[in-house]
Amino acid sequence: MKLNVRWSCLLCLVLIGIAIEGVQCKVVQFIFGDSLSDVGNNMYLSKSLAQANLPFYGIDFGNGLPNGRFTNGRTVADIIGDSTGLPRPPAFLDPSLTEDVILESGVNYASGGGGILNETGGYFIQKFSLWKQIELFRGTKELITNKLGKQATDKFIGEANFVVALGSNDFINNYLMPVYGDSWKYNDQTFVRYLMETLQNQLLVLHNLGARKLMVFGLGPMGCIPLQRVLSTTGQCQERANKLAISFNKAASQLLAGLDSRLPNASFKFGDAYDVVVVPIGSEACKLLY
Repeated sequence: MKLNVRWSCLLCLVLIGIAIEGVQCKVVQFIFGDSLSDVGNNMYLSKSLAQANLPFYGIDFGNGLPNGRFTNGRTVADIIGDSTGLPRPPAFLDPSLTEDVILESGVNYASGGGGILNETGGYFIQKFSLWKQIELFRGTKELITNKLGKQATDKFIGEANFVVALGSNDFINNYLMPVYGDSWKYNDQTFVRYLMETLQNQLLVLHNLGARKLMVFGLGPMGCIPLQRVLSTTGQCQERANKLAISFNKAASQLLAGLDSRLPNASFKFGDAYDVVVVPIGSEACKLLY
């Protein structure tokens, strides 16, 4: 869950300006993700065990206190907005969220511990899976429709940017943990296939809801995060976890290419995060750029 937020720099590739006829709007994003992108949703989930409320969270942000972000400073969404001069999409559960705020900034549905699969991260008790985040977006669209009407809402949604960045928890907090049934129900190949089948259905639902400009980001070398390296007696990267990330990325890239070619009026793209944060060193493992 605690992947390095610098992978988020890739998301800047998908940001473009939009204008809604008859409505004063800035660039709008709808972000679906996990702890890399969560800007406070879990903070409002009182029963969630995935909380960014410990010392050092938030020390380089705002007043230096924990603020719901799973990082010492900025998250994916923050980096995107700040690097391009865009407003930061607020958390869906932020009490200050209104229709006008949505039209100005979009919405961030990301939730620490969330995954593509509903069962992922179950021991966190409360978190938003991607299915749940999509359900929340459906409600957001209905809210906007009530304010703008169907035609203007369809235009607003169709020109907005959609960012989907999940998947690491489905391995780290599901498949690679023996307490989950998925760890013995699937092997590496069939589990990746299961994820792709689920992700495809989710992206098709987003398309049916009006998403036309969408980017799915792949996984970085998750075998090199501290949570994985601590499992090794030598503190080295977990080769199996990294290979799973590469398999996920390859399958997701093929999935997005297929959807992009056959979905009408859609631009569905894949962003590879793996090579951006590693430098191959001969036949050795990898050296993280953080």
